[in-house]
Amino acid sequence: MSHVVQASAIEARLPPVVRVAASTRWRKAWWPTPTLGALSLLLAIALVVFGWRFFSWAVLHAHWRGSSSADCAGDGGACWAFIVARWKPWLVGDYPSDQLWRAWACFIVFALFWTWVVRRVHTASLRSVLIGFLILPVAFFALLAGGGPLPVVPASRWGGLMLTLVVTLATFASALPIGLGLALGRRSRLPVVRGLSAAFVEGMRSVPLLAVLFIAATLLPLVLPSGWNVGLFGRAVIAFALFNAALAAEVFRGGLQTVGRGQLEAATTVGLSDFAALRLVVLPQAVTAVVPAFVNIMIAVIKETTLLSVIGVNDLLGAVETGAKSPDWVGEANILTSGHVFLAVAYLSISLSLSRYSRRLERQR
Repeated sequence: MSHVVQASAIEARLPPVVRVAASTRWRKAWWPTPTLGALSLLLAIALVVFGWRFFSWAVLHAHWRGSSSADCAGDGGACWAFIVARWKPWLVGDYPSDQLWRAWACFIVFALFWTWVVRRVHTASLRSVLIGFLILPVAFFALLAGGGPLPVVPASRWGGLMLTLVVTLATFASALPIGLGLALGRRSRLPVVRGLSAAFVEGMRSVPLLAVLFIAATLLPLVLPSGWNVGLFGRAVIAFALFNAALAAEVFRGGLQTVGRGQLEAATTVGLSDFAALRLVVLPQAVTAVVPAFVNIMIAVIKETTLLSVIGVNDLLGAVETGAKSPDWVGEANILTSGHVFLAVAYLSISLSLSRYSRRLERQR
């Protein structure tokens, strides 16, 4: 009985492809059933109608140049002249004009840092990224506040997008270490530490952020020791950090639970102490698992900064609303509406880019 053995490997072939006409794919996507098809048609008609009306208001009948509300008469079109003319307040607030290079330096450094974060190899360690997020807010605050050879600029003169950036980075950099400590505290063997950590996390998650901001703005100065003077900007950052630390603690706790107890036992078996096993084995895996959730926290912090205008901190929203009340621009309703549309587009662009980055991190896991 003879056996035939092929000397060369069989050439790989692609699986058969079922070709579907474009019209059939379109019908299945937009008209799978009569009910869904009718709903898709109504949504498409509404999108066309409202999209055209918005395009007509935002582009065709918009006012692009001007220095006062007189150049944006009527409410038939957007007043983009208001945004262009007041670029400095919504970008840097009331920061001194002769020191604007410090604000530009912060924007450029953050743009370069974020470009490196996005384009870095996904297999690289996250340690340098986390260190960068811890160092940047400290460096930005030192540069913007000044001191020594640089003129001192109080935080009350900061505002706009620059203040939103600094608050977001400072909140992120302070909330993560506090949240990690709370997450570890909830896993502690000491009942007192475990109970206090759980009480703080659950209590802070049950209170609205606006209430926390009001407490920080009004009650915190009353309980501080005599001689301590924390400005409104500092109190706002403390409120943001504590509120988001509770959220970060739950994220960390979920990441710690993804690491099997067997790995910790194996690490202690080979001679590692509990702290060394936590630092070298558990935390690297837990942090890597929850990085997309950290991006979601950053998105939430960026949107939460709009509440700063309620307590008198001149963030991006506050800069726009203050500008609409200025003598040069008060009067026409479309001025404030244009400012709010501009804010919506700005926050949508930032949040959408961060969401895409978060989804990319999830695919790379």
